[in-house]
Amino acid sequence: MAEQNGNWRELCCAALEAKDPDELLKIVQELNKALKREEQVRRDFREDNRANNSPEEARC
Repeated sequence: MAEQNGNWRELCCAALEAKDPDELLKIVQELNKALKREEQVRRDFREDNRANNSPEEARC
């Protein structure tokens, strides 16, 4: 199986190669966690970006 903290691409490849249904389930669960982590990182980045680019700072 792909390493526990592998990125979603590695996990997708591992899921394609999995032969055992139990192994596939574990990989898919880990993939779900990885995608949720990535979504949260992107959300945090967008929120920080919005906070740092407030309208008051954009004025010249």
